[in-house]
Amino acid sequence: MLKHKRFEWLAGLGSILLCGATCFGGAIDVPQQGARADGQAEAFAAQADDASAIYFNPAGITQLHGTVYTGGDSLFLPSWEFHGTAGQEQGMHLPSILPYGYLTTDFGLEKFRFGFGLNNDFGLNEDWGTSGPLQTLVQRAHIYNVNMAPTVAYAINDHLSIGSAMNIYYGQLEQYRSVAVGPPGTPLGNFHFRGQDWALGATPGILWKIDDRNTLAAVYRSGFKMQYSGEARVGAGWRTLVGPSHTWAEENFPQSATLAYAIRPIERLKLEADVVWTDWDVVKNVTLSSDNPAFNQKIPADWKSGFEYRAGAQYDLTKHWTVRAGYAFGQSAIPSDTYAPLVPDSNYHLLSAGVSYSQANWSIDAAYQFIFRETRHIGNSIYGSQVDGTWDNHFNELLVSLTIKI
Repeated sequence: MLKHKRFEWLAGLGSILLCGATCFGGAIDVPQQGARADGQAEAFAAQADDASAIYFNPAGITQLHGTVYTGGDSLFLPSWEFHGTAGQEQGMHLPSILPYGYLTTDFGLEKFRFGFGLNNDFGLNEDWGTSGPLQTLVQRAHIYNVNMAPTVAYAINDHLSIGSAMNIYYGQLEQYRSVAVGPPGTPLGNFHFRGQDWALGATPGILWKIDDRNTLAAVYRSGFKMQYSGEARVGAGWRTLVGPSHTWAEENFPQSATLAYAIRPIERLKLEADVVWTDWDVVKNVTLSSDNPAFNQKIPADWKSGFEYRAGAQYDLTKHWTVRAGYAFGQSAIPSDTYAPLVPDSNYHLLSAGVSYSQANWSIDAAYQFIFRETRHIGNSIYGSQVDGTWDNHFNELLVSLTIKI
C-alpha cells in the first residue's frame, strides 16, 4: 500500500465512482455491477457470460471470444426514514449514480483470456443534512474504493475453467458531523475528516460446465484493510478550532465466498441459485488514530458474518429478446446495540426484472431492482436516544449496460 500521497486524478475518478447510499448487499457491499446480472438479482456466478464476469466470476470470461466490452451505469434512488422514540424524525433521499466498465480479450489465443475491470464494490454515500437529531453522529459521509482489476483466465478443457482478478483498490473516506465546542448553549462546531489509502486483494473463481444443461461455480473474494490517511479538524464557522491534524481511520473489508448452480431445464430457460457468505466479523471497531489525542476514538461495531441467497431466471423470447427476473434475501450484519445512521443496515429483500436486446456484435441490457429493508426497532443502542426508534428503508434502482463484441 502507498500512503501519505494524494493522487488527484484518482480522487476525481473516485468521485465519479461514488456509490449511492449504503447497504445494497449487506452493510457497505455493492454487488450491483452489471445490468444482465442485476436483472437476475445478481444470481450470475454460474452464468457469467458477459465481461462483468470479471467481478462476478473471473473464470467466466473464457466463454467470451475476441474483444468484449461491457459497461454502464446504475441509478440508485434511496429512501431512509428515522422515527425516534423521543419524537424526533429525520430522513435521507440522496440519488446517486454508479458507473462500471469491463474489457476482455483473447489476443487470438484459444484457451487464455485477459481482462480489466473498473468498479466500486464497497461504498457509502450519505447526506443527512446539517441539522436534526442525527447531526452529531453523521451529517455527510462518503466511502469509495475504486477497484482496478486486471484479470486472467484459462480454459483447462471444454468443461472446466479457472480465473482470477487482482483487485487494486484506491479508497477514500470522508466524514462530516457536528461536535460540541463549548458548554450547553454554545453553537455546535463541525468535525471533518478526509483520508485515502491503497490496498490489494484477489478474486479467484472456477466454472465447471458439467454438461450442456448444468453448471457449477465457486468464487472467493479476499478481504483487505484500508488505513485511510489524511487530516482531521474541528471548526466553527470560518474558524479552525482544532487541527488540522494528521489522522488515520482504519477499516477492515471482508472476505466472501460464493457457491452457484445454474440449470437449463429447456433450451430457452436458464435458472440459477447463488449462496454468498460474507465475513463481516472483521469489522470489530470504528477507529480513529491521530497525532492529536483530541481525535483518537474507538467505537465498538461488532458486525456479524452472514449469508445472501440469490435466485434468478433468464428466458430467451426470440433470437434477439431476452427477459430476466430474480429475488434475493440478505442477512443484516449490524447488531442492535451498535446500530448507527452511518450504516443503518437490516435484513433485505430484493426483487428484480430485466430485458435485453442483442445483435451479433452488440447487446443492450436494462434492469430494475426494488430493495426493501425490514424495519429495525432499536431500543438499546450505545448511542442512546439519538438512535433509538424505528428505521425504515427502500431503494429503487435502474441499470443499463452496453456490451460490444469486436
